[in-house]
Amino acid sequence: MVLGSVKVYVACTSVLYVKFVAATMMQGAKKFATGGRPPEDSKFSASSRKQTLGLDTTSDVQKLETAQRWGNIVMNDLESIPFGLLVFGAGVMAGADYDVHYGAMLAFTTARCLHTYAYAKALQPMRSVCHGVGMMATLVGLGNAVRAVV
Repeated sequence: MVLGSVKVYVACTSVLYVKFVAATMMQGAKKFATGGRPPEDSKFSASSRKQTLGLDTTSDVQKLETAQRWGNIVMNDLESIPFGLLVFGAGVMAGADYDVHYGAMLAFTTARCLHTYAYAKALQPMRSVCHGVGMMATLVGLGNAVRAVV
């Protein structure tokens, strides 16, 4: 029988992975639009834009800003999501309080999804609030996990 905390962990991990894959696909598409992909990737793009790893400049500032924004989204995900999942996974293994862990995992997952939306749409202070909620949820999960083993 699978514990409820394991099910919540698997569900949250699945949502975050699908979100991450979608963000990396958006990042790749935006890089194509600016010529930021390697030259050999030209055969995969419907775009006629020459791919030069971004070494050729483009005068379309909006495309450059959008590509940079999606790159930042992916980097932020890589900085935050793995540690969050590690903390929550450790709490599940340690037998942390289910209700606290459940709430923290859902808050983290929701905050990370909304953070991506806010970043993509340039929504401040929503982006910062979501980032802060995600960090606080991780700290709550960490405290809950440590409490379970002390």
